[in-house]
Amino acid sequence: MDFNLIQLTNKSDILGTYIIYKYCMYMPNEEKYNKQIDTFLNNNSVKIFACLDGDKIKGIIVVSFIKQHKIEIMGIAVDVSVRHQGIGSYMISKLTNDYGLLSVYAETDGDAVGFYRKCGFSITKFAKIYNGETFIRYKCELTK
Repeated sequence: MDFNLIQLTNKSDILGTYIIYKYCMYMPNEEKYNKQIDTFLNNNSVKIFACLDGDKIKGIIVVSFIKQHKIEIMGIAVDVSVRHQGIGSYMISKLTNDYGLLSVYAETDGDAVGFYRKCGFSITKFAKIYNGETFIRYKCELTK
C-alpha cells in the first residue's frame, strides 16, 4: 500500500466518508455526522484529513490544533476492510512529522485504548459521568 495524507475541506467530500468515520462515533447516524462536520468546518482550529491508498480513502482523522505543536484527536477511523495494516498509526505519525508536533492527545473508550497504547501513547484511566451514569475513559498522550 502506498499511503498519502490529504486535508479535506469540501463538505461533500467529507460527508462521503461517513461509512468509515461512523465507527468512531457514539450512536452514529448520517444526520448527526452532518451536524458534526458543520461544527468541525466552522472551527478554524479543526482540520480533517483523509488517508488515501491510490485514489481510495482508507482512513479519516479529525484533529484540533489546541496550541502550537499540540493537537487533540477528535476522531480517527479506518475502513473496516483494511484495519490492522498501519493506516491509523501512519496518519498520526504523518501529522506529527508534517506539523512538528510535540504532543498528541486523545480521549477514548476501552475499545480503542489498545490502538493508542500500540502507537506509544501513555494511558491514564479515569471515570467520567454522562447523564448521571459513570463511564471509564482513557486519556492518551504522545509526547516527543
